[in-house]
Amino acid sequence: MDKVLYWIIYGFVFIISLIPFPVIYLISELFWIILMICPPLRYRKKIVRKNLADSFPEKSRKELRQIERRFYRYFLDQIFETLKLATISPKKMKKRMYLPNEEKEKIMQDYREGKSAIIYLGHMGNWEWMSSMALNFLDSDLYFCRIFLPLENKAFDKVMLKLRGRFGITSVPMAQTLRHLLKQKSDGKQFIVGMIADQSPLWWNIHYWTPFLNHKTPVFTGSEKIIRKLKIKSYYGHFDRVSRGHYKLTLSVISEDSTDMPEWGITEKYMRLLEENIRETPYIWLWSHNRWKRTWEGYQHWLKNQLRSTNRDDEKE
Repeated sequence: MDKVLYWIIYGFVFIISLIPFPVIYLISELFWIILMICPPLRYRKKIVRKNLADSFPEKSRKELRQIERRFYRYFLDQIFETLKLATISPKKMKKRMYLPNEEKEKIMQDYREGKSAIIYLGHMGNWEWMSSMALNFLDSDLYFCRIFLPLENKAFDKVMLKLRGRFGITSVPMAQTLRHLLKQKSDGKQFIVGMIADQSPLWWNIHYWTPFLNHKTPVFTGSEKIIRKLKIKSYYGHFDRVSRGHYKLTLSVISEDSTDMPEWGITEKYMRLLEENIRETPYIWLWSHNRWKRTWEGYQHWLKNQLRSTNRDDEKE
């Protein structure tokens, strides 16, 4: 059944991807008009509105609704753009997901110096199109991979892996990240790793909290641990939406040498750069994600329960 479902989903994606961009955006626009006419149809509307209101208390209701409308319009564009990954040519992909020459030179300089690097990303812009980054470095033997969290639906997960792998990038499950990168390093490979690190960690993986968009926010620290373990460089990938269906990526150095950074300093700098990126262009961040479902108060409650459980186990012994 998984195989049958995979081919049904991929067949649908393939057919949609053949539609020219102007028509794709016309379809996206029609869907957006329907969402504007029928607010109950908007995906996770309550979460989107709460996230926006809590993140920007200084903005008026009118300003928040404007960001909301632009977000849903962009969200639909992003879905259709992702489907285009099935058939878009490498030449067109490079034009639409643009990496300026000065940014490419930063990576090539690292390559000449024998350095590998992690590029921190957020759910900004069309992060799925970042899978095309390897197209800019075909004249090197750099190894490109991206870290992902496998989806529960195996057929859909397989479709996404196929789309992401079209342009020479390897997708690595999150749980296998360190082992996979250690293997590349031991094989003498230089690598570039893309990591989206603005998701909400599970209770037992929370080690650091920081102010972020007017929230006390738990953040993933696994990426920083890997950077320190492998002694590699780190960048933040700043997304700009130049026009509809066209993006520009610029790279800001987070750390040249992790030993010079305080504990969680890399993570903190990433969060500040991401926040700056979001405030510049708020509508291209994924507001429908329930980013703040784990609160500081909930975390304290969880810690107390863990302590009670430990005490009970000690008493039994």
